Amino acid sequence: MAIDPTAEPDALDLSTTPGHLIRRAQQVHTAYWAEELDGLLTGPQYAVVVSLAGWPGISQTRLGELASLDKNTAAGILTRLERRGWVERVRDPGDARRRVLRLTGSVRTRLRTITPAATRVQERLLGPLPPGERQAFVSRLARVAFQQRRVTGYEPESATGPVLSLPTAPGYLIRRGERVHGELWTTEVGGELTAPQYALLVAVLRGGEVDQRQAGELASLDKSSTADVVSRLERRGLVRRYRDSADGRRWLLELTSAARDTLGHITPAVARVQERLLEPLPAAEWRTFTRQLARVAYQGTPPTLSPSAPPLRTLAR
Repeated sequence: MAIDPTAEPDALDLSTTPGHLIRRAQQVHTAYWAEELDGLLTGPQYAVVVSLAGWPGISQTRLGELASLDKNTAAGILTRLERRGWVERVRDPGDARRRVLRLTGSVRTRLRTITPAATRVQERLLGPLPPGERQAFVSRLARVAFQQRRVTGYEPESATGPVLSLPTAPGYLIRRGERVHGELWTTEVGGELTAPQYALLVAVLRGGEVDQRQAGELASLDKSSTADVVSRLERRGLVRRYRDSADGRRWLLELTSAARDTLGHITPAVARVQERLLEPLPAAEWRTFTRQLARVAYQGTPPTLSPSAPPLRTLAR
């Protein structure tokens, strides 16, 4: 049977794709955090502080696990917090050859004002959901973020100040879920396309006549990231620019035939990433969770670029 080269390739609907929604929700959380904390502390830095408050004297490796940070990121954050006088290394009372981490006394005092601000961030993030749905959503998000049906091993050993509970803090869970999505993407998709690159190709495919700014907005990318992604895709021959006939100052984007081929064969792998991400949830809850996540990610009703996109399990075959 002949293949129509102009046929639209299968592609996921970004507004119902869990991995994309988690990345967008992380951007929302970061923006709210900057507003409420006003540069005092980043979200990952707060996770480190919470971990040290609940598990004083832990190792740097365990700290990274609790704060959901890779080794290099955790080390960098600890260095900055030490320089600011928030964290100190002291000798382990049980082993003089070993140094352990702990918060300084001034930080424990500061937590009385920091944690209420962090709490407001979480409340704003969940604001678009009806109050009766929030607890169930956070519970589902935790199972996705930890990739298991029950979350264990994160109960603090002690309390040295008022802090958020990480396994029930949606911002922390979203950041952890984004890491899980990245790991699954590497396993299933590999290096052919990154998730932001896939999102931009879909945005151009579904968005009609869009320029670079519009494509970036649809793909949930900031201006700088959009420019970088478009440049990379253009160099690979997947996107081309052309002048808008109605406005000579405006350059539109379109997919090349190579990009359409790429979307066609890579989308089943992307769909498998989404299914694996949602596996800890009963299949009957996937639609509800995705709908809730979309409201959080878009802070309201999300747009629908492709209402007729095939369901995940159809594409993942």
